[in-house]
Amino acid sequence: MNVERKMEIRYQPEQLVRLNVLGAVPQAFDSRIVNLTGRRASLRVEKTIAAGAPIRIDLEDSMLLGEVTASVTDASGCLVDIEVLEAIPSLSDLARLVAAVMNEARSEVPEKTTSRAAGAR
Repeated sequence: MNVERKMEIRYQPEQLVRLNVLGAVPQAFDSRIVNLTGRRASLRVEKTIAAGAPIRIDLEDSMLLGEVTASVTDASGCLVDIEVLEAIPSLSDLARLVAAVMNEARSEVPEKTTSRAAGAR
């Protein structure tokens, strides 16, 4: 199987993304990227998010998981700083990989079942 791997996450300044606050009371809302560099991200959101809150950012075909490190309110809303803990740069590549692994696993199951059935006779 040949899978081309996208190694970096590309974004445009002020790009609209979906921000999901994970936890006991999940929330999801639109936000805009201010900056995304390495393991740091800054997003413009409508309301404050508590420091330490686990988050997921959905960005086109990519997903970032992280934690809010700071949230500062100003005249134009709130700027949230995030430490990115994990990044999946291509969800479509991941889906193809999972499908390939599952197909391989399914093709192996009948052979094992047939061998067991033949041995039981």
